Amino acid sequence: MTCRCRTPEEHTQRPADARAYNDRLADEHGRKKTAEREAEASRRITELSERSPNPDEFKIVDYEQVDKHLVLKVRYPSCKRCAYDACKVMVFFDVTMKKALSWTRIDPHFREEEDVGHQAPSPRVLSPPEVPVVILATP
Repeated sequence: MTCRCRTPEEHTQRPADARAYNDRLADEHGRKKTAEREAEASRRITELSERSPNPDEFKIVDYEQVDKHLVLKVRYPSCKRCAYDACKVMVFFDVTMKKALSWTRIDPHFREEEDVGHQAPSPRVLSPPEVPVVILATP
């Protein structure tokens, strides 16, 4: 292969220019891959958030007091991909409707008990909306 450089300085500069060009290409490729990964992560986060109800956004659709237990049918409008029309039926032991009216957050997930002011306790039973209420509230 014949060198076509006109001067020794140009001959010295060419490899540095090639390295800089290759580095720019690698940086662009890395930024593109990072953007693709971030877009995929954002899509997954959105999909997961649509499958899990937001406990701060709810509407009590129906309720029934069975002895000392409260059965609530709650709709979560933010849960676009939830089964059962975004409704959850939950049983809370030793709770009255009067107490439930003060709740600003109803998390349908089972968790360790914690007494947090205006938050619903962990449900004791969680079921699809079509299960009869009496069966749910029987301890």
